[in-house]
Amino acid sequence: MIIRGVEIVNFRNIARAALRFSPGANVVTGKNAQGKTNLLEALYLFSLGRSFRTRTLDETVRFGEEYFFIRLSGESDAGVAFDIEAGYERGGRARVTAGGKRSAGFADIVGMIPGVIFVAEDIALAAGPPAGRRSYLDYTAAQLSPLHLAAIREYAGVLRRRNALLERAARECAPAAGLDAWDEALAAKGAELVRIRRETLRELAERAGALVGEIVGPDAGFAMEYVCSFAPPGEDAAASFRGALERARETERRRGYTTCGPQHDDVRILLDDAEIRRYGSQGRKRLVSLVLKLAQAATILEKRGERPVVILDDIFSELDAETSSRVRERLSGGYQSFVASPRPEELGTADPGTSVFRVEGGVVEPAGEPPAGPR
Repeated sequence: MIIRGVEIVNFRNIARAALRFSPGANVVTGKNAQGKTNLLEALYLFSLGRSFRTRTLDETVRFGEEYFFIRLSGESDAGVAFDIEAGYERGGRARVTAGGKRSAGFADIVGMIPGVIFVAEDIALAAGPPAGRRSYLDYTAAQLSPLHLAAIREYAGVLRRRNALLERAARECAPAAGLDAWDEALAAKGAELVRIRRETLRELAERAGALVGEIVGPDAGFAMEYVCSFAPPGEDAAASFRGALERARETERRRGYTTCGPQHDDVRILLDDAEIRRYGSQGRKRLVSLVLKLAQAATILEKRGERPVVILDDIFSELDAETSSRVRERLSGGYQSFVASPRPEELGTADPGTSVFRVEGGVVEPAGEPPAGPR
């Protein structure tokens, strides 16, 4: 997938921008707090279906304005051209058009532009709470198949409605009428979600293991394990989930929400045969987090047959020279990339065809060639 150009109006501090991009590397430079990340956020909106920085799109509308508008144009790896327009008005009114067809909203464009993003905070993939690793799996699965995305949404919808029933019962001190039917639906949807996550993790683990072998060494002892909170490997997940819901019923009636299910699962990551979250150094955690993102890109490419767009926001200052070089080698010639840094000399000598943009006070302009740096 290649993004050829973008038009932006009133997004964050970017009043207006009309840009054309290289199909290879695109470098975004400028001092901190000038708008580099805002540009990346606007592009990634078409992969995630929402901002990666906030869940409230009102915050992305330029101060003093009432709306934003973004038009993205490009082509698939098969050469099929596309245009996507996204508009948003304060208060929640959204308008999205893809290929001339109106969509219901931003949720409908999830996965339309396959993308992978890595920001400095993504060290939480290896070091942070389970929610980040669950999101990593679910996002990857959603990029691989519309059926996976539908299953993720269906489970979330059933969970939301079951929680509403439990919350009302707890508030009114009344029986949760109809809970049996919701238990059955939640168990079925939850088992399907666990199946999809485990399948996705197998794909990711294979590629991540190969990358760790290249970067760290073949004896690094890398592994990833899905930790289901209610069904060990080999057990019927739906039956185990139903049993867990039955055992938790009285507790859930008192608390007013669902206390078990895939929303409590985790991914255990081992390096050198030790759990990275507990025993890894900061450097190893950052390396593993980056490897997970590169594995995500490779998995999307192989399973979907479409190169994802790769976005890197000021990460090279956090990496040692050797790791930075290996990351650039992985990106060079393989994916269209957007790399932001206030220190362009860290990015190495640009490959032929690299486009460079400078951002200052929300104004984005082409800036010629980046300074040469070490490979």
